[in-house]
Amino acid sequence: MFIRKMITKIKFHSPISIGMRILKTGLAATITATIGLTFLIGNPFYALMGAILGMQNTVTNSFKIGLGRIIGTAIGAFVGFIFTYFNLVNPIGIGVAISLVIVICTTFKIQQSILITVTLCLLIMFNPNREGGLFNYAFFRTLDTAFGVIIGFLVNRFIAPPNHFKSLITELEILLQLSREASHDESKLSQLKKAVPVFMRIHSNYQEDKKYDKHDLSNENLLKTVEACNELYFHLKNCKNTDPIIQNYHLAEINNTFTLLDQTLSELKGAI
Repeated sequence: MFIRKMITKIKFHSPISIGMRILKTGLAATITATIGLTFLIGNPFYALMGAILGMQNTVTNSFKIGLGRIIGTAIGAFVGFIFTYFNLVNPIGIGVAISLVIVICTTFKIQQSILITVTLCLLIMFNPNREGGLFNYAFFRTLDTAFGVIIGFLVNRFIAPPNHFKSLITELEILLQLSREASHDESKLSQLKKAVPVFMRIHSNYQEDKKYDKHDLSNENLLKTVEACNELYFHLKNCKNTDPIIQNYHLAEINNTFTLLDQTLSELKGAI
């Protein structure tokens, strides 16, 4: 609780815009670097890279990408160890090793870890005489990465976790206001067009972390709202059609969407 209040205070008094994710990344790095001074972490570099990668926009992504990073590090360590152990460190062997790492990462769908995986593989291949032995070096670098990823995940999960629910309310209020303004002022349509994808992205983040959310909310109504918002810009843009039948259709859809947005907003606020 103390750390969370401290982060909030730093964010509030900062002369520049600093997001909570930036502050938490710095905190995770500080914790990792501090533990790196002990015997628990052999090489702080890999642990720090893991902690930074473990700080994502959602807690679910922190777990998924962090796990991918651990798997990727293990792949790089293993391939580097095998090629070095069998004395395959030559131009052809290096090319094959890198290609193999990329293929394996792609197969496991952890493409975001390819760069660090290849880096570790090459570090092992070009430095076979590591202190403690080649196998120990490969194994403990994977362990260091896992340590950092876990720290990043825990910080993101328990210290000022992403509040997607609050963001949903804020963006829906903005969306509703812009929609009403755009219904009689076409100049607001461009702002509305930009606001809809923002709401969609926040909803997507909320869905990913829904298992961590404690609010009693109908997911079905929320999904209907998202679908309606996705079509709202189209209806507002075409509601001035000269054909009265087409015009009435769009106006009816707009009014239905406004009603749905009001209901969903009330439900969101009531669930707080």
